[in-house]
Amino acid sequence: MKKIPAISSSDYYRIEELIDITSITEILESYYQATGIPNGLVGPEGELLTQAGWIDACTHFHRGNDETNRRCVESNCELLEQAQSNKVSVSLCKNGLYDYATPIIIEGHHLATLFMGQLLHEPADLKYFEQQAETFSYDKRAYIDAIKQASVIPKDLIEKQLDHMVQVTTVLAENALSVIREQHLQQALKHSKKQRFEMKELLDNSPAGISWCDDAGNVEYIYHTFTRMLGYTLKDLPNLETWYEKAYPDPDVRNKIITHRKNWVAKQTSSDSIFSQPYTDESTLHCKDGTTRRIVSQISYINNKQLYYCTDVTEKWRSEQRNLTRNRMMERVAKEDKLNSILHQLITDIEADDPAIRCSVLLLDTEGKHLLNCAAPRLPDFYNAAINGVEIGEGVGSCGTAAYLGKRVIVDDITTHPYWEPYRELAASAGLRSCWSEPIISSTNKVLGTFAIYHETPSTPSADDIEQICFAANLASIAIENLKNREELIRSEQAYRSLAENAPDAIARYDREGQLIYTNPNFAALFTNNRSENDDCLAHYHTVINRVISTGIPQQVEIQVPTASGHCYLMFNIVSEENEDGTGALAIGRDITLHREMEQKLEKQARSDFLTQLINRRHFFELANREMMVASRYHNPLSLIMFDLDHFKQVNDTYGHGIGDLVLQKVADVSQATVRATDILARLGGEEFVVLMVQTNNNEACQSAERLRQAINGATISLGSNEEISVTASFGVTTIQFDTGSSHSINHMISDADNAMYRAKQEGRNRVVCS
Repeated sequence: MKKIPAISSSDYYRIEELIDITSITEILESYYQATGIPNGLVGPEGELLTQAGWIDACTHFHRGNDETNRRCVESNCELLEQAQSNKVSVSLCKNGLYDYATPIIIEGHHLATLFMGQLLHEPADLKYFEQQAETFSYDKRAYIDAIKQASVIPKDLIEKQLDHMVQVTTVLAENALSVIREQHLQQALKHSKKQRFEMKELLDNSPAGISWCDDAGNVEYIYHTFTRMLGYTLKDLPNLETWYEKAYPDPDVRNKIITHRKNWVAKQTSSDSIFSQPYTDESTLHCKDGTTRRIVSQISYINNKQLYYCTDVTEKWRSEQRNLTRNRMMERVAKEDKLNSILHQLITDIEADDPAIRCSVLLLDTEGKHLLNCAAPRLPDFYNAAINGVEIGEGVGSCGTAAYLGKRVIVDDITTHPYWEPYRELAASAGLRSCWSEPIISSTNKVLGTFAIYHETPSTPSADDIEQICFAANLASIAIENLKNREELIRSEQAYRSLAENAPDAIARYDREGQLIYTNPNFAALFTNNRSENDDCLAHYHTVINRVISTGIPQQVEIQVPTASGHCYLMFNIVSEENEDGTGALAIGRDITLHREMEQKLEKQARSDFLTQLINRRHFFELANREMMVASRYHNPLSLIMFDLDHFKQVNDTYGHGIGDLVLQKVADVSQATVRATDILARLGGEEFVVLMVQTNNNEACQSAERLRQAINGATISLGSNEEISVTASFGVTTIQFDTGSSHSINHMISDADNAMYRAKQEGRNRVVCS
């Protein structure tokens, strides 16, 4: 039997999944051996699953010829089509043999087709087959022998046998299907048990509480996670009315919740929709132990049941509320609101979290010994007045003790606690039974005051309560410190401004562009009023300012400022500073005019002769050596005149050293007036003087010496009483030429001039000798 094309398919089980093909093959083979009827099993897609027996007429002849093979295929396809709708289908093959087919149907699904065929109902018409052998060129004898092998079975018998084989196959398949389904059922049961276990584990470990009630409001079930969260059991909550009374003790809040929930239930019961919109709410609930929790509730309406699903969001909610409280307080701090207004709002926010509490803030006075009222909006006025100004100390209520010790003080019951003995009647009049007080501590560990929480009943704080009072005290500390810092800043700014305005220094501030943003009066007087005159001297100063702004490195600069009386010297220390618009600079200039004048005076004294104010010996040698180097480099002549007063010792001996000093001063003045501006005149010591003349040859030097001699000779010194004296001097002149190649020094020149001067003295004094 050839594979038949598929004509149907199914998503149901395949036949090979239900029965063992090997076993069915053995059954079909046994059937063939017993009956001689070829048979086969074909799948729903036309695939050949198994076959048993095939007569030689089909195998060796019909299938070997194209035409007769085509006839076989056509007959088989027609037979398969019939088998889709008929219990038993029969087809007379055009090659002369009968084929039968019947579907195997399990639960309405066509899983396979059973074939029987290649048989005859009565002995073969040999003439027909002989003619067919001739038509298709078969070996007639062999073909007729093959035809004689075909079984001859009546039609009714073959249909019974075919029906029997289908029953056998069907029973096998249905039994296998039952086994498979039982296995699947066991797996499903096992999976269901596992799911139930997992669901129980999920619910047991779920953070949500679950309960439900019927339409009448009778609570039918409370899962233990609900009890774990809120404390209530089914015994505690027989119905919704009890639940509302316990969870929402405040009538206003309770009535609002009930109204909203009833409206939701009415909407659900009147709706035709299969799916209900859950009712969601977030509110503060009272637990069985008296504490409160922030709960997000969700209610679903399912099969006339109200399923209640709640989640504890207390920690998240408290964190959010505290952030809001902190933000509101910091906003008011930033706006520079008054401290009592800021702390009043802080207390209002804290009390909103739990209406059963009443709070207060007391501040220490400047001495740190007494507590003063700051904010207590829900405490009676008489109570606030009574404790205002109380002196702190151990045993002085909760707040006085907390402020004194710097530690938290918890009084669960005011009526029995020794700290409250002096104030017991006062507290009773105010309706206060417990007081927890937290010291307000600054960032420097200094007690600033106290934050207190009162209850109308004896109360012991929970961990959440302790966290809340610490939070409140910390916020109060921030507000108080900020105010104190702001006040201190204002005082500092006022002090700084007063200091700057009255400082003897010149002070200026610059923005990031180097533009002036502040000057004190001294700076303005020195620079701003005479700006046009000071531009040149300020150029370098502004360069330094900009350098400090750009680098941040402190600089020091000295400037000379012209004034009405001369000049003023200022030394500026310039540092970078942060302004509102970025990095600027601060310049502080100190008047160092007296210092500079003193330096100049000391420098002049160091270089000058104290008596004559001429250059002294040390400075002369410095200048002379410098001029010697210049003359040597450019080959210029350099001359030196040395002179000494004649008989000066007699002047001192006759008139005294005071007159002698006058004589020296007179000679110095006459000499200074006689020599050229470029000449270097100095007193070497005693009555010796020297003149260094640059770019001057020997002849010119001698002439200058002669003029100087005559000037001194003609000068007189008045002694008073119409008495005058005069002196003379002896001169020695020397000149050096640097184009001779000889080495020279200032000491050599002085030595040569000194020798010439002594020759002048030997020759009679009051004369000039040139070497």
